[in-house]
Amino acid sequence: MKHFLAKHATIKHRLYSLYYTAFSYGRGLLVLTLCLWIGNIISKLLPIIIPGSIIGLLILFFLLAFQLIPTCWIKNSCNLFMRYMTLLFVPAAMGIMDNYSLLLQNWVPIIFGSVGGTLIVLLFTAFLTEHFHKTVTQDPIVSPKNEDNQP
Repeated sequence: MKHFLAKHATIKHRLYSLYYTAFSYGRGLLVLTLCLWIGNIISKLLPIIIPGSIIGLLILFFLLAFQLIPTCWIKNSCNLFMRYMTLLFVPAAMGIMDNYSLLLQNWVPIIFGSVGGTLIVLLFTAFLTEHFHKTVTQDPIVSPKNEDNQP
């Protein structure tokens, strides 16, 4: 997009830059939409209840992890979504406010569930970190080779 706004750019260069930018956004949105649609189809076929968007995210993750699609294909579209992410949460927040009376009636289980879940994740992460730290420090391959030569 920088080239499109340059003063010295010709009409041909500006059109090419505009076409390239539009194609880049379109390609990224197409890949993201296809992953979402495929995830929704797989979600309906599975006997367990997993949201299609989660399956679509996993499909996108595996496509990127195994380098079946290059990251440059979706980089611009993802940056666009990240830039305006707060606007994407507004409808969800308004949906919560529509059910405000339910929140007031059930605030105790919501608070205890949130705090309890956070503590469980925190303790589990601390346990795993301590376990892996002990495993790595006891591994002879990782330890320094010549500790006696140190001053």
